[in-house]
Amino acid sequence: MVDAITIHAILNYKQLTQGVEKMQKQIEKKILDFTKLTGLTERITMSHGTLYVTLLQPERCDFFHGIIRTFYKDNINTDGGVNMYAVGDEFAFDFVPADREAPVFTDEEEKGVWSEFAEEELLNNIPADVDTMLDLEADAKEGR
Repeated sequence: MVDAITIHAILNYKQLTQGVEKMQKQIEKKILDFTKLTGLTERITMSHGTLYVTLLQPERCDFFHGIIRTFYKDNINTDGGVNMYAVGDEFAFDFVPADREAPVFTDEEEKGVWSEFAEEELLNNIPADVDTMLDLEADAKEGR
């Protein structure tokens, strides 16, 4: 037999999920409306929270990714991110929590082992005329 507490919980769960579905539809509408306003798309669809887009200029997919990510973070979820995937002739954009976003966008400059070696190599292989100019500039600053 089902008691009153169970019935109450079931009814509240149904109301809660209906509210979540409505909110999800509102978010999807905001994303679709913004995507249309960019003027960069030929075809737009949304399915299960993923935005599918055929771009007028597919080579500008990284630019579009940046725009849709900025819109999402500024207007929908400041702690979220957007992952992009090529799917045939269109692109799929998944809206994810920040910790699941692919590291395409970084807010700070990152230097890895390669870049440190590359900088050192560049300093060791400066052309003679550039090296002379840098020495003269340093001497001028010292007053020589």
